[in-house]
Amino acid sequence: MIAYVTPITDSASDKRGMGMMKASRNIHTKLCSMAVLIAVVAVMLAISITPAQAAKAPTLTCDCDCGDICVNTSGWWRDGGVLNANTTMPIQAAVDAAAAGETICVAAGSYSENVNVNERVTLQGEGADVVTLTNSTADHHVFNVTVDYVNISGFNVSGATGSDKAGIYLSGMQHCNISNNTASNNYHGIALGSSSNNTLTNNIADSNTGFGIVLDSSSNNTLTGNTANSNTGGILLFSSSNNTLTNNNADSNNDRGIYLCSSVNYNADSNTGFGIVLDSSSNNTLTGNTANSNTGGIVLDSSSNNTLTNNNADSNNDRGIYLFSSGNNTLTDNTANSNTGFGIALGLSSNNTLTDNTANSNTGFGIGLGSSSNNTLTNNTANSNTGFDIMLDSSSNNTLTNNNADSNNDRGIYLSYSSNNTLTDNTANSNTGCGIVLGSSSNNTLTNNTADSNTFGIMLDSSSNNTLTGNTANSNTGGIVLFSSSNNTLAQPTAPS
Repeated sequence: MIAYVTPITDSASDKRGMGMMKASRNIHTKLCSMAVLIAVVAVMLAISITPAQAAKAPTLTCDCDCGDICVNTSGWWRDGGVLNANTTMPIQAAVDAAAAGETICVAAGSYSENVNVNERVTLQGEGADVVTLTNSTADHHVFNVTVDYVNISGFNVSGATGSDKAGIYLSGMQHCNISNNTASNNYHGIALGSSSNNTLTNNIADSNTGFGIVLDSSSNNTLTGNTANSNTGGILLFSSSNNTLTNNNADSNNDRGIYLCSSVNYNADSNTGFGIVLDSSSNNTLTGNTANSNTGGIVLDSSSNNTLTNNNADSNNDRGIYLFSSGNNTLTDNTANSNTGFGIALGLSSNNTLTDNTANSNTGFGIGLGSSSNNTLTNNTANSNTGFDIMLDSSSNNTLTNNNADSNNDRGIYLSYSSNNTLTDNTANSNTGCGIVLGSSSNNTLTNNTADSNTFGIMLDSSSNNTLTGNTANSNTGGIVLFSSSNNTLAQPTAPS
């Protein structure tokens, strides 16, 4: 006699209730796993079964109550159908058997294969904590998605260690949804190449040799709630545009946390990163990001027309926010405190606007401009820094208005080899050294600034052709002091006698 497995009836399932559905699926999985053993036993007994008995033997059937096709480590089956035994590549076999739009449920277990997803299906693992998919060939992607409208969730993928291989890879695909997966110990965790309009949600991409998540020449993708920690790099966007990143974590990576290279129109909201880098990137918006305790916090290199708002870049080993060879960027309401180097620094950068930023308690400067021109700084606060609160070095045609540079261990506002700058209504009080200093600087205009309670209020050293009007320098050891300076104009100053 051949043993067989009968389906669990609907009435029996109803008695279990909705709370027992997962347990029911586990029972079905175990029953269908027995099919292979049963088949072996049947072969062993075949010599004792007459043809008439064999004809009467019932068909082996299995239930699949979570989708169209179910998979376990023994094979795959449809609801009410027979088990198709396959212990080497059961997931791939199920994909090959699926029709467009079908859902494939994969039970808990350890699988060793690389899967070519060439049909529009939903691959639904029982959970990344219980479904482990290890690449059978290191120089292939674990999941290689080659059609649009594919959904993949609930897998732990690893072992794609070949150069530029990924745990989950989309090439030229659209409208795919990758969610709740773990991609670790690959070259890249999750990678999109020339792919658009895809969604990556709540994935973990940790401990990969390259980047956790990579977008290459990809546009209009949405990344939300992903974690990319402890990789060489966290999240990379290369030559990619119009992507939106929200609530992603990119911590403790060996290089950059979130890195945009030649990318445009990117939105990054509420990320906690190991540093954010924009390289040759334009028209990006970074809002509410945190980039603390890194080598550098937020860096823009050769980047333009970007907007940074409400970002935190604190306690970094070098600069909090740094713009190099970058123009026409807007920084508003950012915080760059307690960094070892500068709070906010601009190098070889022009036509940038800094408004309502805070750069306090940095070991170096609060806000520094080096060889930078035509920048506008308004309502910024740079207090209690060890170096200078605000410094312009070899910089020209900048406008500083209503900034605070107080309680510094050296100078509040310092212009060195800088010309044609306009300082209006700034405050530089209670600094250990001078409030406002012009060193070897010419043709600058200082109007209605306040420099009180410093060693010297306002000092001009080897500076010429500057105009000081309506400034206040009270309660200093010296009020307004000119040293080796000529052809300067002082009009209506208020200083101690």
